[in-house]
Amino acid sequence: MNNQTSVYRPTFTKVDFFIIFGTAVFPPVFLAVGLLQVVASHRFSYRKGSNYSLLSTLLVMTFLWIFIYAYFVSFAGLESSIRTKETQSLMLIVAMFCLPLIVAFQVMSMRANTYFKGLETSYKELLLNQDHDEIAEIARRVNRKPEQATQDIMFLMQENTLPSGTIEDGIIYWDGEDEEEEEEEEEEQEQEQEQEDDESNNDEDTLEVETDSSQKAEQEAAAESSLIRSIPSKLPKSTQCVGCGSKVILQPEESKECEYCGSWLNYM
Repeated sequence: MNNQTSVYRPTFTKVDFFIIFGTAVFPPVFLAVGLLQVVASHRFSYRKGSNYSLLSTLLVMTFLWIFIYAYFVSFAGLESSIRTKETQSLMLIVAMFCLPLIVAFQVMSMRANTYFKGLETSYKELLLNQDHDEIAEIARRVNRKPEQATQDIMFLMQENTLPSGTIEDGIIYWDGEDEEEEEEEEEEQEQEQEQEDDESNNDEDTLEVETDSSQKAEQEAAAESSLIRSIPSKLPKSTQCVGCGSKVILQPEESKECEYCGSWLNYM
């Protein structure tokens, strides 16, 4: 699973921009449409900040529309100075009503966005760093209902602030997770095969060493046997000279002349 994700930044949707543009043209209709949009989507935590900001923007558009309509339509038949004065008086009254609401909505928008950003951080910590995958446990840790946590997580997946995946039976399944598990299994199998090959090679090397040792031992035994066979089986003995009677030591198969009388003596 790829843990590299972006950070969610609240923005208006295409529908929101359409409503804002329509309110600038004809507020009586599009202001009501904007209120319906807010009511329909306000149950989602990720929409609350944008909804408050949308209401604030619609009030600004309405304020500007009232100013333009009053100056160019409602007070068009009055003298210039009177028209300006009447328009200013009307806008002051409208501003006293709209300005507090605009400020309040902006404050509420910032608070709602801050809250959801905190939720986003908590979700990333639980899902990516702590590897939790049960919605019930995640919802308990962030103090949310399971259905709310499901909505939040699915939205963050759509916004690419969380890796893509699906939620089935309260369990989160990341896309590509099965492929990663298969790759890990293949790597483990390859490592096991390499270990078996290494052990087999070690056994062959050991067998070769044992064979060489056995052959060497056989050769040494054969050399010792040959050496033993080469040792004479007869021992030196003392022989009496037939000429002078002196004793002479003869080696096996040796013949030599008596040093006293010159007679030849043979090993018998």
